[in-house]
Amino acid sequence: MKFIDSEIISVNIPQPDPAAGSILVAQPLISDKYFHRSVVYILDHSADGGTMGFVINHESPFTLSELFPAVNSSDSIPVFIGGPVHPERLTYLHTLGSQIPESVQIAPGLFVGGNFNAINDYLNSGGTAVGTIRFLLGYSGWETSQLRSELDNFDWAVAPSPDANFLLTADGEHAWRQAVTLLGPDYRKWLLFPPKVTFN
Repeated sequence: MKFIDSEIISVNIPQPDPAAGSILVAQPLISDKYFHRSVVYILDHSADGGTMGFVINHESPFTLSELFPAVNSSDSIPVFIGGPVHPERLTYLHTLGSQIPESVQIAPGLFVGGNFNAINDYLNSGGTAVGTIRFLLGYSGWETSQLRSELDNFDWAVAPSPDANFLLTADGEHAWRQAVTLLGPDYRKWLLFPPKVTFN
């Protein structure tokens, strides 16, 4: 079994620091279980304070009602894997705004956190999570200069954030491919690279 030469898919374009609200798109050869074919939404970044974000396109094996039996929505609501840091913590991105007390606006029309009882009431009264709420376990974090080093190694490409609908509906390989298209024509060869990175 021979590994494909990484130069085949290398795109050595210098990357800017990611601003809050931008996304990171993983290059195809990242094999880490959290970040393979991942799209990471950047919640916060500072040059001297590190970076925090959420993988938005990797579904966990759990549904929300399995983790929180008080949620009795008729929908089977998936929970996504936000990253390897504090994987026991639940966070949510949503578009419900003032309907959810204590939520914080992080982009036009997009909010994070808020009172979970209000989320529960919304769902139990028939509100839909599809395209409205994205539930995430854990988050992704980089210490000062750690992400810069990975960007300089071309492990990630930085793209402007797509709209809130993409962030709240992104799922799996399809979402990664959509994110790659946002990077422009230089990255088209990433789309030709199969998820399984070896050949006989």
